[in-house]
Amino acid sequence: MNRLVCILLGSLAGWSTHSAELRVTTFTASGTLSVTNAFSNGVVTVERASSPAGPWLPETSTFSLGPVVQLKLPVSGEAGFFRVLGADLSGLTDPWTFQSGDIIDLPSLANRLTSPSDTDGVSQYLGAQLSPSTVELLFSYGGGPDGELEQALTGELNGIMQSGPLYDADRFAGVPLSPSTKLLLGQSPQGAAEVSLNRLLLEDAYPEELRQKRSVGFTNLVDSYGLLSTVAGSGNIHCVSCNGWEPSFEGGPATNATLSSPHIAMADRAGNIYIADKRAHGIRKVTPDGNIFTVAGTSLVGYGDTNPAPATSVALNNPNGLWVRQDGTFYILDRDNGLIRKVDTNGIMTTIVDNGTLIPGGRGLWVSPDESQIFFSAGTQVKSWDRTNGLTVFADGFQELGNLAVDPDGNLVVTDSNANQVYRLGRDGARVVIAGNGGISGGGDGRLAVETGLDQVRAIWFLPTGAYFLGTDVGSQVWYVDTDAHIHLFLDGSLSATHLGDGSWFYNDPTTPKVSNVRQMTMDYDWNLLITENNAGYVRKVQFSRLEP
Repeated sequence: MNRLVCILLGSLAGWSTHSAELRVTTFTASGTLSVTNAFSNGVVTVERASSPAGPWLPETSTFSLGPVVQLKLPVSGEAGFFRVLGADLSGLTDPWTFQSGDIIDLPSLANRLTSPSDTDGVSQYLGAQLSPSTVELLFSYGGGPDGELEQALTGELNGIMQSGPLYDADRFAGVPLSPSTKLLLGQSPQGAAEVSLNRLLLEDAYPEELRQKRSVGFTNLVDSYGLLSTVAGSGNIHCVSCNGWEPSFEGGPATNATLSSPHIAMADRAGNIYIADKRAHGIRKVTPDGNIFTVAGTSLVGYGDTNPAPATSVALNNPNGLWVRQDGTFYILDRDNGLIRKVDTNGIMTTIVDNGTLIPGGRGLWVSPDESQIFFSAGTQVKSWDRTNGLTVFADGFQELGNLAVDPDGNLVVTDSNANQVYRLGRDGARVVIAGNGGISGGGDGRLAVETGLDQVRAIWFLPTGAYFLGTDVGSQVWYVDTDAHIHLFLDGSLSATHLGDGSWFYNDPTTPKVSNVRQMTMDYDWNLLITENNAGYVRKVQFSRLEP
């Protein structure tokens, strides 16, 4: 039966706090909870306990895009207490002055201030502003930890930030400014906002020497995620190109089934997870109880009927793209048959798009909610289909496309694995690089995404906040790009079919390889992250549920 509950409000140690407290505005008998004063780029989590003293366990979480957030809570069972917590994913919260420990590479900062290059206008300027006592400490510095010098520089930097505008076009000519810095700069801020701008300018000028406030937002993100687990796949792969499916897998535990070069896993609203099992020529469904079933394809290669027919009677040929709607309708990029197929909720397959020949590369597929527009990757081209124009080339000239996605603003974004870059496409198909420096090294954790090497980047998925995840195939890594265009290593891996970390917090040792050959990532309707590992034949899940310290 339904029981009354008590709502408590608070913030958790280590999480950013609000300028105004979270406040519950409504809590209905059906369990709908409305909260206000949430962050505009954050997470709201509800935890439950049997008493105000705890222990507190996570009940549900969601991303917040504005001050008002609604969550659905179960109200059956024993009476209990709930508390509502908020986290800021932007990281751009007070205090703006530098604190102890914010200088993270003292030797590098000291070297730049004492021996600035001809193009380092910021270091030249700062060096001229420092007091004689601090200059003396700098030139007598012998390297390593030095609390006196660190304290002196922290105080000097704070004084410079608070003394007036720091920006000068010539001074910052060689500094790549982050989007939030550019935005604030264009607003000609005064007072406290000017101090905020000055801090951002210094962080942009010294990305390796000074702690980036954005790192607080990333810390809040990883704290919002919990256990790593395996959803499907046994890892018993005979070879990458083999068909390992066996009839005995049907209806059994998904973790006992061999997956053959899976390319994507995507969920419906009911929690079913669909997998494009490429080399086994089928689409599998993992039900919420963990069992696996074939829902399309015969598991043998072929060119199946293009007329309406039961989906499990239609032969497929290396399907490596998939799109799932919330009601369980799904679409298949049947790569080597050159078709985009649809399977309705009754299990009937029809053909939507005929490419006329095999779809080179394939992988990326996106279908609009009303099925009026389809985008898919085809080697060096992004192709588009709509009801008016039929099949056309939307954008061309790529090296080897991976996956694609549509961002919250409706822009198409694609990964070019051979170019090691990610592009946002305009309505006319024109492209802008948003991640990747074109190589396989450089940049890295906390740096701008466009400065970072992304080795065979293929996977991409957007959060509702506008931030996004990227996955590299050869690099075997999952990256998070925040809304300020900085990149952070979310999950590390290797090419050696690494399979570690199940049952523990995904981030407990971020440098230990846990995944391999990341082909695609998606998020289910509870915001859990689903990661498809191609060569090893696994689908992994990072749960969107924070753990107690």
